Amino acid sequence: MVDIVISFLISTLMGMGIGGGGLFIIYLTAYLSMDQMSAQGTNLVFFIISGISGLIIHARRRKFYPMQALVMIIFGVLGSYIFSHVSNMVDPDIPRHVLGYVLIFGGGVSIFSAFKSFFKKK
Repeated sequence: MVDIVISFLISTLMGMGIGGGGLFIIYLTAYLSMDQMSAQGTNLVFFIISGISGLIIHARRRKFYPMQALVMIIFGVLGSYIFSHVSNMVDPDIPRHVLGYVLIFGGGVSIFSAFKSFFKKK
């Protein structure tokens, strides 16, 4: 039951664009003791499902741009293919550390921009 509630909360954050994917990977690796690659794959499946639902909503509101979507699909598939092979050739700790640094950097940028906009209003 706890897993369902946490998955729902994280997917809600992902849908809001807050960065729930990073939280989901942390949850999978720290709480469920899943290895890093499996956690990233599970996160990818989660993201694809939420992306499909977002695509349906945007298509209904006529805010869907097929050419932009096509470019993103092509480069997304190409990047996934290339980096899945690269990740199999490197030590498994390297992607884990890179992801940690990216999450720390992204969080720092978010906090900095929030403080900047907060103090700019005053």
